[in-house]
Amino acid sequence: MSGSTIRSQIESYLVEHESESAFLRSEFSACGKSRSGVDNAIRAMIADGLLVRVGYGIYVRSERRISSITGNEITGPVEVPDVWVPELLRKLGVEPRANSAVRAYNERRTTQVPAWICYEIGSSRLRRKIRIGKGVVKYERNGQLVDLNASSKR
Repeated sequence: MSGSTIRSQIESYLVEHESESAFLRSEFSACGKSRSGVDNAIRAMIADGLLVRVGYGIYVRSERRISSITGNEITGPVEVPDVWVPELLRKLGVEPRANSAVRAYNERRTTQVPAWICYEIGSSRLRRKIRIGKGVVKYERNGQLVDLNASSKR
């Protein structure tokens, strides 16, 4: 299969799943026989501004637009992270819940609005870094913030 055929199959997949914003690399595997062909098609779609990579094997629909601050063309996710991060976590097998800071705010125990994206992941062993620009999605495991920069003990 040529790269353009693989790309057209991936684009068809995106059209068929238009209600979804986040995708795993494994979802595109059936679009081509070789892993490198699929990877090349994904890279081309990133270069064209159709997808943006937010983590290892994690892609989000994107669009190009003009920055209201600089006037330069920028590429960014179509949806806000509050929409696609929970969808992505479900695809990774984790049911995301509000973290302790969000729960405290919603229960009116504090007036501090959480300034970061963080989800309670229960006892899941998830450690994937999901980046949005310079920000990173954080996780809480049973109420404790997970340090994604700490090396795992193996």
